[in-house]
Amino acid sequence: MIQLPHGTSRTQAAVALWLLIAIWLFFGLKPSHLSLPNSSTTSSLPHDVFDTPPLSSSAIRSICADTVWDPSLVFTCNSSVGGIGNIRNSLLNCVRFTISAGASLVTPLIVVRNESDTAAIRTGITAPLSYMFSPSHFRDSLALSCPGLILHETLESAIAAGGAKTHDPLPLKPEYLQSKNLPRTGLASPETWRANFTTWLHERLPPGALPATTIVHLSRTYLAYPIYSDGVNFAHHFGSILKFRDDIRVLATSVLRGLAEGYGYKGELTEAVLPDFFFGAHLRTERDAKLGWPGGDWVYSRYETQAALLLSAASNASLPLIYVASGDQDEVAKLSAEAAAKNMTVTTKFDVLGKEEVERMDKMSWDQQGMVDFLVMTRASVFGGVGHSSFAWNVALGRHVVGGESGEGHLKGPQALNDKLSQVYGKPGEYPEYPSTLWP
Repeated sequence: MIQLPHGTSRTQAAVALWLLIAIWLFFGLKPSHLSLPNSSTTSSLPHDVFDTPPLSSSAIRSICADTVWDPSLVFTCNSSVGGIGNIRNSLLNCVRFTISAGASLVTPLIVVRNESDTAAIRTGITAPLSYMFSPSHFRDSLALSCPGLILHETLESAIAAGGAKTHDPLPLKPEYLQSKNLPRTGLASPETWRANFTTWLHERLPPGALPATTIVHLSRTYLAYPIYSDGVNFAHHFGSILKFRDDIRVLATSVLRGLAEGYGYKGELTEAVLPDFFFGAHLRTERDAKLGWPGGDWVYSRYETQAALLLSAASNASLPLIYVASGDQDEVAKLSAEAAAKNMTVTTKFDVLGKEEVERMDKMSWDQQGMVDFLVMTRASVFGGVGHSSFAWNVALGRHVVGGESGEGHLKGPQALNDKLSQVYGKPGEYPEYPSTLWP
């Protein structure tokens, strides 16, 4: 027999029992119209649709498993400069050369540009990896995909792990071990680079040197490594060891949400590419671009050229909503006026984010704000950018992987890159370095 607590009547117990039954019936047998909203609505959208788990790649593990590792050999990577496309590729090349050498790696630093003069990128001022990327994702991805590579938090911790004895640090521009006149498609013989490095290192260590940590400071290495030399699977996954920092991803998600709510898009915002939604236009006319490109690129550096190409592409794609990425809002205003005359609408992240989100973004650097646009562009229905921009190529090549097209038809024209998802404007074959050496 059940014993009731002292002071509890049978009437009270019966009422409590009936309440429990009623609650169970309500939640266990509730009609379908009481269920939670469908996950396709923006109100239930995850706050970060760009989040991904740490990379676990069998293709990378296979390469790393065949590597002979030397824990006493430590590489640093503290010279990556430029915009997001430049820095991302330089960091990935550092890791790839580290794997080739069988070295350990100190968590890289990033050189930040001068916010007062965005054309000044070689400032010598460094920031931690977290300035752009998630350090935990980088660390965990390497642990899963390349467990033989030891990642040190700092150079000091690397030296301490080696017993505090070091040889004199050695500077190295890694691609120069094969040629200072590197082919535009990258190293001619990446498979022999380890032997080149070993010879170079032995020539610089003192004869009969006692065991000690050897520190090699890698110089910036940008468009240097032929990404498909390790196979398609490796090339298509290696870039995923880097993931943009959390607040960048959350703001980019908010941009997509704002676009969907403001322009009546009903599709799933979690899809890799969002069909029949918006045209992504990278308007690359900022001051640093005009100063940085050689004369042959000048025609595509002009606002008039880019605007005509972008508006034409958006019209041909039947996408009257144009999301623009640009660091020059005066040029965006010009494009907006031209688009309006053609019954098209131009919008930017500043137009669709809420006041508090804009305030948060205003505290970010020029490059960090550009990273928000980078992520939004990866989801565009169709994307367009210019051929002398690593930003445009990075976005387009990543989207090409998502599109699943095989072969090199996307590089045969009529533009520098042309597939069903993206166009990179320029002459076909004019920029062989980007599809050959830029990690998607």
